[in-house]
Amino acid sequence: MKHCTRKPGEEKEIPPFGADTIEAQLRVRIREMIEAIVEEELAAALGAEKSARVGEVRQGYRHGTRGRTLTTSLGPTTIAMPRARVRRADRTGTEWRSVTVRRYQRRTTRVDEAILGVYLAGGNTRRIKGAVAPLLRGGPLSKDAVSRLVGRLREDFDTWRSRDLADDDLQYIFMDGWYPKVRIGGRRERVPVLVTLGVRGNGERVVLDMRLVGEESAASWTEVVASLAATWRGRS
Repeated sequence: MKHCTRKPGEEKEIPPFGADTIEAQLRVRIREMIEAIVEEELAAALGAEKSARVGEVRQGYRHGTRGRTLTTSLGPTTIAMPRARVRRADRTGTEWRSVTVRRYQRRTTRVDEAILGVYLAGGNTRRIKGAVAPLLRGGPLSKDAVSRLVGRLREDFDTWRSRDLADDDLQYIFMDGWYPKVRIGGRRERVPVLVTLGVRGNGERVVLDMRLVGEESAASWTEVVASLAATWRGRS
């Protein structure tokens, strides 16, 4: 009979299993994966792996890490965000900024899209937090954060509306008014939205312009036509 030589307290703790075990383990894996991706990005920026000595090929040096909480689709997770100084073309140094986890970013794009989806459906901050609670899992979401997201969405929309249409091979254009219900001052009312639809040479349909107006009128449509014409003239 074999005797057990393991000392008390050396036994491995048996991991608990339950309804949240899968997501809890995934959150741990997500943290490890995010840190690995950011490390790869930093290594590419520096031209060297961690602790490697490669002379002139190296474009900078690491100097520690900083804790960063990022809310993913599985809830908030705290990662060790590496810090580094990288060398510019003029040989001066600057603080490295990740493009994978951007500066001041607190949520992934998927979470932000869910928040905006609830907002566009007419939800306020309280309803948004309730609707996306399974994603946030206690992660912070303030009214200011929602406002910043909406502001960024407005900027993206303006960029989309002024995009280059010169090479779209548009053969036909259709214009019509759409009257969806929106929330105004706590009430849901129908408002006019002017929609311009184009048809490409291959038959593909594409939305060219959408804008909310006070009323559907000749003056409103004239403004739409002038805006589209300016886009084509300015980009051709």
